[in-house]
Amino acid sequence: MRRLVSISILCAALPVAAIAQETPSRSPEDIVCELTGDCAAQAEQPESETVGERGRARVSATRGFSLSRPAKPGTQASTATTTGTSSAARAGAAAPRATGKKAVKTASVSKAKPVATRPGRVDLRLSFPLASAELSPQAKAEARVFAQALQLPQLSGKKFVIEGHTDSQGGREYNIDLSQRRARAVADYLVSLGVSRDRFEVRGYGYDRPLPGRSAGSQDNRRVEAVLVS
Repeated sequence: MRRLVSISILCAALPVAAIAQETPSRSPEDIVCELTGDCAAQAEQPESETVGERGRARVSATRGFSLSRPAKPGTQASTATTTGTSSAARAGAAAPRATGKKAVKTASVSKAKPVATRPGRVDLRLSFPLASAELSPQAKAEARVFAQALQLPQLSGKKFVIEGHTDSQGGREYNIDLSQRRARAVADYLVSLGVSRDRFEVRGYGYDRPLPGRSAGSQDNRRVEAVLVS
């Protein structure tokens, strides 16, 4: 009986793990930022973080504004003045709220915005099985985010070269063919998502163009990049 229960629990957990693995690593706005250098939409937005009794941080779902609660009678925190405005509110900070056990502290955290390191070119962060041009579920998740970015005003109507690259394992002709097939697989998948095919040109460079500071044999060179051309 216990064995059956354990198997049931394991089977129920598998879909959750699969979903977690297919979560894209960035947003469409992140890709726009990296491609165009227009990172205004990714400006830092403070989040309200509450530190509980056990020291665990809880981040509220609200951004750009805060919700305050009236202090209990007899507490010194958040005492209103005769004008109805507390000194803490005038300072723009929330006062600690008494809980009966320990005061709850509030802090502000910031979400780091992406930085455009090479405007006009973006690594699509796609993964492939060894010696294969078949898109993995994670690769499809990343490609879907790129397709969404292509619909945003900054990239709408723009054209790209989809470049395939490999490391130096195997012969040069083999790797050029493999890199072309991988780039073509990405373009085909983007078209299946509704992106116009005439927005893409496909090229494969094999291991001829390793990343700066990487040897041709580095696994980091196994990548597909999108290059903005017009």
